[in-house]
Amino acid sequence: MKRKFLVILVSIFLSGCASLADLAELIRTPTPVPVAVTPTVTQIGAEFFTPTGTVTDFPTVYPTFVLPPGVLSGTYFTPSATGFLTILLSSGTLYWNAGPCLPREVKVTAFVEDTVNTDKVLLFTRLREKSNTLEMTDWNAGAIMVRDEENGSFNYTLHTWNLDQYYYFRDAYLEYQLVSVDEDLNVLARTPVYDRNLSLVMCRMLQ
Repeated sequence: MKRKFLVILVSIFLSGCASLADLAELIRTPTPVPVAVTPTVTQIGAEFFTPTGTVTDFPTVYPTFVLPPGVLSGTYFTPSATGFLTILLSSGTLYWNAGPCLPREVKVTAFVEDTVNTDKVLLFTRLREKSNTLEMTDWNAGAIMVRDEENGSFNYTLHTWNLDQYYYFRDAYLEYQLVSVDEDLNVLARTPVYDRNLSLVMCRMLQ
């Protein structure tokens, strides 16, 4: 009788162990399996550009710059005498002081483009010493040139008495500029300042 009871007790114990094993299997936490994820980086605006493997070379030959024609001439940066066709001088030198030196007067003749509207042409002059170019006179008030009705030219004859303080200058440039005006004294045209093509020279006796 005891033996049968013992067998039954052992059977119950074994059955309980089996149930505990099933229960432990149910509550056991599964081990997570790592998943490989490859991130994708997207640049803003990348859809508008197409990558290329071609390397762009910068130019090694640079353009050659040259000076404009006539830039080396003496009159390139000098304003042209717009409004005047030509200006003539009877001589390039005006002498003063006693002696045989000639000429003692220089005639200036100007031809204008607008002969219809031009009423007067004014001649402005001043003296500048050649040996000291800082020594010079002021511009005069402007001498009115005389109009020749036959050929339309404007003329004026320069003498030493037309030049202020001329006796202080032994060898000077006689600089001049011409300005044309209409009846209302509106400026129509002006020449550049001519500062090297007319001289005032003191005449000296030969010894």
